[in-house]
Formats: sequence, structure tokens, C-alpha cells
Amino acid sequence: MVSTFDDSCDLWPLFFHYLFKHWPDVPTPIYLVTNYRRYDDPRVVSLCVGKDRSWGETITRSLEQIDAPYVWMLLDDFFLNRSVDTKRVDEVVGQLAAANGVYLETGRQSDEGEPLEDTDLLHIPPSNPQAGINSAIYSRELLLSLAASGNSLWDGNNKLNRMNLDGDPNLYYLRSGVPPLITFVESVKGKFWKPMGMDYLKETGVKTDLWWRPYPPQGQDPFCKTIRSFHKRRMEFRKKRHERRYESGVVPPVIKPLDA
Repeated sequence: MVSTFDDSCDLWPLFFHYLFKHWPDVPTPIYLVTNYRRYDDPRVVSLCVGKDRSWGETITRSLEQIDAPYVWMLLDDFFLNRSVDTKRVDEVVGQLAAANGVYLETGRQSDEGEPLEDTDLLHIPPSNPQAGINSAIYSRELLLSLAASGNSLWDGNNKLNRMNLDGDPNLYYLRSGVPPLITFVESVKGKFWKPMGMDYLKETGVKTDLWWRPYPPQGQDPFCKTIRSFHKRRMEFRKKRHERRYESGVVPPVIKPLDA
């Protein structure tokens, strides 16, 4: 499940370009959580939840349409940069399910914690709390519980963190030294491209619309701050304008794949 919203539609072709390039046999369908816009790929199901709601309500409405015991949730700016081994993913998820685990942090690894015998998994200990809403595999029930815990992503993240600090035995991550399930470039911060995101696009020869999502100067001097402020106001105005149009019944354009 890819968590996103309509104003980030510029990222969808890029996300799926790298996903299908590095994981061509990824299990489908993939669920894309959106407001009104849809993505034009038969492997992707657009879950259109309408007007912007709280994080908790959006996730709850999305999970109502997903019939699966586990959900791997990624964000739309997590661009895969290495091949994914589907057989290994299936094995690790099988290990998690056999242990009745409810959470697997897939973005961090460690040697701290009690190992789960004959697996690559470690219990995440309270002494090294690593559970957070990031790149992770959740039981459907846990994700619903986190979504119901409050309105914001931070409410859900805080509940998960408290579970970790309280020593919940069903939270896991991978031990260090074993291959990661996925690796990716986290490409956006706030509304703008991060330097590493732009570097990755250039390295892989992929172009993007820098008017839709700019890469403004990074400095803290008044000029750079003014440029960033201008773009933030412009982008917020665009978002509200599109929301009003789509709420009134205007059908938004379908987002096409990068390779179409």
C-alpha cells in the first residue's frame, strides 16, 4: 500500500518506474491511496478516499478495501534502488506470520534484541526502540489499531513507539548482516526535492517537472528562504484550486506511467 495524496501525483510515475524496474514480479495488486486522481496501470488499484481527511481516517477507509492479513506500507517518495528478491520477501513474511508478529521494520537492522530461532528476525527491544511508521510490514489489525488511535500520523507513530517501549514481543526487525528486503532513496522533504532525490534522478536519467515540485536553493540566507516561501505558497494555492474543482465534480486527469 502506497500512502500518498493527489498533490503528490508527480511522484507516482517515478515511484512505480523504480518499483517495477527493481521488483518486476512484485505481488499485485498494489494499492495507491489517493484523493480523486487515479493511476493508469492494471497492476495498481487506486483507492480514492475523496477530500483530504485525517491520516487515521484515510488509512481506515483504505484498509476497508484491502483483504489481506499483512500490508507493506511505503511512501510515494521511496524510490527503490536495488533489486528485490520476491522469494526472500515471502520467506521473511512467512517467518513473521508463523511467530504471530504484527510488525516488521524493513528500513532498519540491528544486532540488539532477542533473535527468533531459525529466522532472520529479532524482537525490537525497549532499549533500542525502532518501531515507527516508515517502511514496514504490518498486520492489518495493528495498522487499523494505529489508525484508530488518533487523527494524525504522529498519533499512530506515538502509539507504535509506546508499544515498543513497553516491550511488546510481536514487533520485529531484521538482524544486521542479512540482506535487506528493500533499499530505497528517500527523495522528498516537505514539498521539495531532497538533494539525494535529485541526484538519483540524474544518475538514472529520469526527468521530472521541477515547476510542479521544485528543487529550490538549500541555503538559509534571506534570498533562498524567499524563493522557498514563494514556491510553498504557489503549491498550496494549486492544491486548493484542484481540490475545489474535483469536489465540484470535475473529473481529474488520469496519471500516466513514466514509460507509457
